[in-house]
Amino acid sequence: MPELPHACDVLRDEVDVLRTLAPSEQRFVRHGTYTGRSVSVRGALDPVALGEAFDFVRREYPVVACRIMEDTAGQGYLLAPDEQAWTPASVRQGDVETVDPPVVDPAGQLAYLDVVGSGADQWRVTLFAHHSIADAGHCVGLLSGLWDFYTRIVDCAPITVVPQAYPKPLEWYVEAHGIVRSVASGFEDVTKPLPPETDVVPAAGEPTSSTLARPLRARLDPDTTTRIVALGRKSGVTVNGLVTAALLRACASETVGGAVPLGCLYPVDLRSRFDPPVAAAAGTNMAGMASFAAEVDPSGSLMELAQRISGRLARDLSSGIVHQSVLHFPDFYGAARTYSLAGHIAVTNTGVVPAFRTPAAIALTDYEIVYLSAHPRPSAGASASVTFLVYTFARELTVGLLGGGANTDGLLAAVRAELTALSVACV
Repeated sequence: MPELPHACDVLRDEVDVLRTLAPSEQRFVRHGTYTGRSVSVRGALDPVALGEAFDFVRREYPVVACRIMEDTAGQGYLLAPDEQAWTPASVRQGDVETVDPPVVDPAGQLAYLDVVGSGADQWRVTLFAHHSIADAGHCVGLLSGLWDFYTRIVDCAPITVVPQAYPKPLEWYVEAHGIVRSVASGFEDVTKPLPPETDVVPAAGEPTSSTLARPLRARLDPDTTTRIVALGRKSGVTVNGLVTAALLRACASETVGGAVPLGCLYPVDLRSRFDPPVAAAAGTNMAGMASFAAEVDPSGSLMELAQRISGRLARDLSSGIVHQSVLHFPDFYGAARTYSLAGHIAVTNTGVVPAFRTPAAIALTDYEIVYLSAHPRPSAGASASVTFLVYTFARELTVGLLGGGANTDGLLAAVRAELTALSVACV
């Protein structure tokens, strides 16, 4: 990867600097983290038209062409785009069953499109967006826009580009709504103070080559998924609560012994919880954080555990704990952190993936969440023991797994078993 220019060299021109990134955005700068959405495509895809659609995405969402630079302390700055340096879509022939890390550079632009074809009608299309400027909601919105523009191009339909304003961080919306930091962060169940002598900023070292994390997955069929959703409606417990309980039980079942103390930390999308609601493209990382801890017994009641998880989240939302949690982020992430989150179970539930608009000649047959680190360096943030990614695409509930060590296969099998048992409970 080419050496990044020194931020101070750029920051002399203050017109070029849009703003300093907020703490909710800064935590993705150190690794150059891009969040990716990868879809399998069957049919007569026109890669030239898809490249044109990607250019329309750049015009409608100018933030994706922006740049991020760092100063010597690792502080991230959002810079205006260099219109002459835009990297167009990468199109090549290859194995559509793999996802290869593309060459990306946060100092160049914040979104990349990778298109791989195999034969005449098998494709993989992966859109990468830097996590500092796009969370799950925004990234899916970008992908939806890409396919909408593509469909209009191949169908010769009129195209109107409406440039969106640069998105604002969650901290901006919290302040605008008069929310202030409380004594409690909401993370207390999964944190412990760092010893005073702890070096919270590991030696920077040289960034290594880009790395891609592609979670292993457990996928449920539509009938099983429908039964789990029906159980949530019937019991009055959220699907998020049911699935999170199943994931915690799966982790506990892979530990020798009875009840196991487990702590869970998960993001909560706050877009719809502000008045007025925040549009997908109007916010960067709009997730507050919620936590839950319990002695989890695999032989106990899953429903009782799910009720406790849902009840805790409902209380933390109604009390405002989740909304103000972002104001505590400096205590838990980055160079100024004073608490450790090491060892928690991370669960990110991005919900139902919308149906993307596509022309009749193609069909999207699969959807995955992947992560790309443009310049991996030693971590200065929270360390999860295992990370679960939960989403539903084409009526199929999917759980992706990152981490898990040597027992990854066993843990994924336990996840499938717990979710299958959960669906049977509705019969």
